[in-house]
Amino acid sequence: MNEKDWLILRAVYQHKNITRAAEQLYTSQPALSYRLRQIERKLAIRLFEEGQKGLTFSAQGEYLAQHAVTVLNDLQQLKLNLHSLDQEQQGEISLGVSSNYAAYRLPPLLSQFRQTHPGIRVNLMSGFSEEIIQKLLRGEIDIALVKDDFNWKESKHLIEEDDYVLVNSQDFDFALLPHMPQIKIHHGAHVTQLIERWWNANFSHAPTVTMEVDKLEVCMAMVEHGLGYAIVAPYLPLPEHFYRRPITVDGATVKNRTWLLHRHNLHATPYMQAFIHLLQTAQHGLMPR
Repeated sequence: MNEKDWLILRAVYQHKNITRAAEQLYTSQPALSYRLRQIERKLAIRLFEEGQKGLTFSAQGEYLAQHAVTVLNDLQQLKLNLHSLDQEQQGEISLGVSSNYAAYRLPPLLSQFRQTHPGIRVNLMSGFSEEIIQKLLRGEIDIALVKDDFNWKESKHLIEEDDYVLVNSQDFDFALLPHMPQIKIHHGAHVTQLIERWWNANFSHAPTVTMEVDKLEVCMAMVEHGLGYAIVAPYLPLPEHFYRRPITVDGATVKNRTWLLHRHNLHATPYMQAFIHLLQTAQHGLMPR
């Protein structure tokens, strides 16, 4: 079965008349009738009911003709998608990203995407995951890269996973941790709750927070100079001489996860699909689950 066969079946099914179908296809009635008989022989079926007044499709013929409509629609969409990939596309993607992922993972991916899709503009906002998911829910952004899946009901993919670790410039007595200076980096509500659970499971006293910072580079510089310990996700390579210890809750390591969330219908747009595929295949820290 080739495209011409499907076109013949669709035309005959629409008109229920060989002559009018032949006129639509710019062919002769005998040529069209011959091709219909060839289809019957090839598939070992009968397209039409015998002895019926007019042109009446058999059950097999009805099924095949309806399938022809689906095949031709799919083929047309395939051609449109392939054509669009060969043209300089125009469009935009609205993207919301958690701050550290935006700073340390996203730039090379955006650069790669721009090279293959120069006509697509990416509008980016970064911030805490709790702010970004609200923008996704309100339809203000197309795609979210956040630290929790937030029970999102549409398309979601885990694209990165690593451990939160406690880091210090040197080894120390763990029991003394509540009395040591902590450099606290703002993680957002979801991660902060996980770290608080870990702390409360190990200590009865609150931490001694002496510094609060909003950037990972600032936090790591303070730790490097012996000004306190911190709890971080390793977006930046940790110095070899750093003491490090994974933090666990109920025997499981507290994970730094990045989720890709978006609406199902984004896959219908070729450049959106390409961008989502790029993010899925990057997987910097994703381990087999």
